[in-house]
Amino acid sequence: MKAGAYLLAVYILLRGSDSTVLKALQQAGSLTHKAGGPEAISFCNVFFFSSLICGLAMVLIDRRGVTTSLPRLQPKDRLLLALQGLSGFFLGPVAFFLTLDHLGVVQQTLLFSLTVPLTALGAHWWLKERLPRSFPITCAVLSVGLLLSHQGAMAPTGGSDVSGLLWALVGVVAFVVSGLLARFNDQSGWGVGLTVGVNSLGASVLFGLIALILFGPSHFFYLRLWWVTAVIAGYATIITLGSQWSLMAAYRQLGVVSVTLWASLTIVVALAEAHLLLHEPISAPVVLGAGLIVAAIGLHQATCRLDALPAKQA
Repeated sequence: MKAGAYLLAVYILLRGSDSTVLKALQQAGSLTHKAGGPEAISFCNVFFFSSLICGLAMVLIDRRGVTTSLPRLQPKDRLLLALQGLSGFFLGPVAFFLTLDHLGVVQQTLLFSLTVPLTALGAHWWLKERLPRSFPITCAVLSVGLLLSHQGAMAPTGGSDVSGLLWALVGVVAFVVSGLLARFNDQSGWGVGLTVGVNSLGASVLFGLIALILFGPSHFFYLRLWWVTAVIAGYATIITLGSQWSLMAAYRQLGVVSVTLWASLTIVVALAEAHLLLHEPISAPVVLGAGLIVAAIGLHQATCRLDALPAKQA
């Protein structure tokens, strides 16, 4: 149990650091570009390396499952896996990156918290899953939290970037669709090597092709020490692969329900790091709104667990 708690804490820290680290990379790349250097950071090269490293690791971990599952895939299975990869491993990360290009970490983190309730609503409509009894209360509290935090985050700048809000909408929808397809594919018995590993490798190919078309081979040749350390070692290996590995390990130790419940604390980590490391302002409405969002997501996960108990006991 103690090992599981440590693994969960590592996951919360790494996953909560995702936006802050990515924003810091964007700022570093922008400074390099303004100083006369080539464009060092884009969603193409960042996600090419992170998808490649994570994909290879997941395929190697579940290589037996991949080799046995691939020949059994029917055309419908291939289509669903491809759609999951396109939405959650390509379009979602692109929108995530471009949202951070236009908005701060605080606003981006709070907006992407909509993914949890919208996925539950989509699962109710598409997969006929029962909504938890507290779902209306969860949505109401989450809405109030988002409204408060959004107003508080806009106050220092006087407004929000419309492009950032639109990219956030695209990202949330993409991750919701990917989450629904992941649930459906999990019911089919496909392992992590297929659903995460192969999809990550497919996404890395797309990112690589886009980088070559838009920027040329030089986009990958600009590998100074800070770039290699920050992008490949820092973001791709520690943040992306580290959070995926710690999540899987925590699932094995504590179970999916417990991990999902506590994972809402990633919002707290993201906001704290944005304030402490990137010096983004956090006002009282933001803190109050974030607290309501965490409470709403925690309530949602807890009632999902309680609603599932009678079915298991029966």
